[in-house]
Amino acid sequence: MRLDEHKLYLLGEFAEDYLEHRMSRRDLMRRALLVTGSIPLAATSLFALGCGDSDSEAAPTATTAPPTATPAPTTAASGARVPETDAAITAEAVTYRGAAGELKGYLARPRAGGPSAGVLVIHENRGLVEHTRDVARRYAKEGFVALAVDMASRGGGSTEDTQRNLGLLNQVMAEDHVKDLQSGVDFLKAQSFVKTGALGVTGFCYGGGFTFDVIAGSADIKAGVPYYGTAARAISNGLNRTKAAVLVMYGGTDTRITGERAQVEAALKAAGGTYEIKVYEQAGHAFFNDTGGSYNEAAAKDAWTMTLGWFRKYLA
Repeated sequence: MRLDEHKLYLLGEFAEDYLEHRMSRRDLMRRALLVTGSIPLAATSLFALGCGDSDSEAAPTATTAPPTATPAPTTAASGARVPETDAAITAEAVTYRGAAGELKGYLARPRAGGPSAGVLVIHENRGLVEHTRDVARRYAKEGFVALAVDMASRGGGSTEDTQRNLGLLNQVMAEDHVKDLQSGVDFLKAQSFVKTGALGVTGFCYGGGFTFDVIAGSADIKAGVPYYGTAARAISNGLNRTKAAVLVMYGGTDTRITGERAQVEAALKAAGGTYEIKVYEQAGHAFFNDTGGSYNEAAAKDAWTMTLGWFRKYLA
């Protein structure tokens, strides 16, 4: 299996968690195997990332206490959680045509008014789980039509088994994922309740990287907000030619990803369009996800406000 930039990103994320005592060696190897599909390739890749046998003493034992995590609140400061029963919205699972067959997604939109600007929402490496569906509903509550794509569609779709979802995601090459995401853009374009010419994209972690790819490759996208994703592939594939208005979100302590800032800024500057890069100095990777241990309430709340303002301005 060829390891594209997004698979290398995942391996780097897992290696970082292992070396910082947030993941056992057994979990590291299991996840690396899901990404690479090969024991020798998994071992070689992890060794190159500093996770060779000589590092085994760094792996946490069963009695090692995990790092202190901020408990997830019952109401997200990054945008209050929105139930499917909210009277202001309508939300449902949808299917639509893609290059390789039927694709799955979750569509949320305002119940009244319209047509509205559309936003493609791209999930983390856990697949299309409830958190991402809730983010789509938050956009609907704010007056947008949101399609949360299921990037595991080619393997039958996401379930709540996030390890299974990870395996399905990594059976598909990056270029095919991008084709499926463009099919999501096309689906939004075809809906009568989506405002013509007003399409945006956002995504988180793994989905943040693919947000960069969609921004680089789709002329339909007018605005994009990638959250802490790798832009390595997009930089090589047209990010410097995008016409979209781009707001990039980084965590200051997420040095592996935020370290790409200079290259990302150079590409966006070369594109000649509108861009802004926001770094939350005290926040880390995945700071927006209010269901995870890395959630940073202050950063998430501010980023949500900025994101809504960005889309309202550039998708008007």
